[in-house]
Amino acid sequence: MRFSKAFVAAISLTTCMLPVTGVFGAATAANFNAPGDVKEINRIEEVLATETSMDKLIGYYAPDAMVLDIYAPGIFKGRDQIRAGFEPQFAMIKDMKHKISDINVATNGNFACAAMQLHFDTVLKDGKSVSVSIRQLDAFKKVGGKWQIVQQHISLPVDAATGMGLMNAPVKVRGPIAWTANAMPGPASTPEAGIAAIRNWMEVGAASTSLEQLMSYYGPGDDILVYDSFYPGEMRGMKEVSDYYAAMMNSYKGITVKLPELVVDSDGAFGVQIDTQDITLTMKDGSIKNIALRQSDCMRRVGDRWYSFMEMLSFPIDPATGKAIMESASNTAK
Repeated sequence: MRFSKAFVAAISLTTCMLPVTGVFGAATAANFNAPGDVKEINRIEEVLATETSMDKLIGYYAPDAMVLDIYAPGIFKGRDQIRAGFEPQFAMIKDMKHKISDINVATNGNFACAAMQLHFDTVLKDGKSVSVSIRQLDAFKKVGGKWQIVQQHISLPVDAATGMGLMNAPVKVRGPIAWTANAMPGPASTPEAGIAAIRNWMEVGAASTSLEQLMSYYGPGDDILVYDSFYPGEMRGMKEVSDYYAAMMNSYKGITVKLPELVVDSDGAFGVQIDTQDITLTMKDGSIKNIALRQSDCMRRVGDRWYSFMEMLSFPIDPATGKAIMESASNTAK
């Protein structure tokens, strides 16, 4: 669980599956961001942002992929649900232009993540024009030499003052991450050990009770990116993340977290996870807050520990009102 500094003000507006892993070769520093892999991930992201035929898009998703979409309930698991979730949206579109305003890719040759901000100018079949800017975090796995999306998290940032999802907020472009010379040092464990460690990472880290504990899950260097749920909500580097969450971590005295959905995969060196969270906070004034949150992470093993280096947090948006759904008994799929 991660919240922003705007959390205390914003909450006043509202009163596992384990994929089968294959056998991977050892991940080494030399595999990090190999040009051919980065080029292919970027190509796929261009296709995903341009194409509106699910017949042409669905093959880019793994059979057991999980997607968290913008609008509630927006939880799609497997190709059938992904197709059913996106086809009605694409059916309304007459013409669409896009710009990938900011994108960062990280890969070790077995797994990859792409964190990006996109802008779309769309003309609907009823003649209406719609402009929207979104954040997206995609996790890929190479299966049989082919990159496939295994986890996808799409969101709108939320206005902390109104609780509204911001359809077309200005995109703050910050450019490429300055990766360290040894961005993914390992050593790799087994895929099974990686999955188990990352599950524990979430189950313990989601209930962080101090800023020091929270920050121990990021890094360990400054080549990290976090998209928070509230606008503008992009942090780069450990200091920005720490400054952003310091006030929030001092706002409550107790926390319990349930993870209705938690999907984890890893090759032992690179890990990805996507989840939904039902959070109960005991605030310092004694009040109780129930929060529904979504989170996805891309992680690396450094020594014997796992760290998040790309992360997105979001609230699902009510399609009828455009308001973020921040409080719920559960935001798991029905």
